[in-house]
Amino acid sequence: MNWDDLRFVAALSRAGSLAKTAAALGVDHTTVGRRVEAAERALGLRLFTRTAAGYVLTRDGERLLAPLQQVEDAVLALERGVHAQRGALEGTVRVTSPETFGITYLAPRLARFGHQYPALCVELLPAGAVLDLSRSEAELALRFVRTSHESLRVRRVGEVRHGLYASAAYLDRHPVRGPGDLHAHPLLLPGSGVELAWLQHLSPGARPAFVSDVSLALAEAAQADAGVAVLPRFLGDRTPGLLHVPMPREPGQPLWLTVHRDLRQTPRVSVLVDFLVATLRADRDLLLGA
Repeated sequence: MNWDDLRFVAALSRAGSLAKTAAALGVDHTTVGRRVEAAERALGLRLFTRTAAGYVLTRDGERLLAPLQQVEDAVLALERGVHAQRGALEGTVRVTSPETFGITYLAPRLARFGHQYPALCVELLPAGAVLDLSRSEAELALRFVRTSHESLRVRRVGEVRHGLYASAAYLDRHPVRGPGDLHAHPLLLPGSGVELAWLQHLSPGARPAFVSDVSLALAEAAQADAGVAVLPRFLGDRTPGLLHVPMPREPGQPLWLTVHRDLRQTPRVSVLVDFLVATLRADRDLLLGA
């Protein structure tokens, strides 16, 4: 029996789909399917049933899952212990973050970090799905939601404020003088979050013309004169052609840095943690739109 095949079984049981499992493990979805099938052949058991909602454990799979997770936890703890004992600043550190924040804010700054530590490789995983640090799917996470788990260390490292933006051409034709005007404008909004709640409070009854949880998509739509978009200030203030539309009480989201407690003192992880904390502190005004 190959433990590595069983690792794919455990990951698929959590993710529920080949695509999500592949994204979490950094492989192709066909690899996930092949490794799960290999585990089923080795065990002589069918572990999953494929449904419209995704992959669901069979009764045999459910019986296997608890001891499998115990083995996985033990292997991951051993791997973290080995990594923690390595003193050299080399290897790979995986960082997961919300998609737009990772692409537009983190990527250029992590490139600067790479110049300082050329023997380190930083793998940025801007993921819609939250990767599981307790399962070693990443070493560090930057999130707008605080994670609670006994194996994780979490600290608040900043705040990201949101505001309204539209293209100069759009505002020339359709000025926005205050909250009372918003119901007459096509709104480009996220599907959820504090910024959506703020907009709905600001202009009750306002209806979205375009919805996306990817802020880059909202910014592109605003640049195309599609309407008024809710964007993080760090993005909207630096997107060519967009103008900030001031509104009262712009909402902020706390930003949380999460790391597995077994890895916090690992040199390759600790130097990146220190870099991120210092960088986010220096960029406070950028993130707040101050």
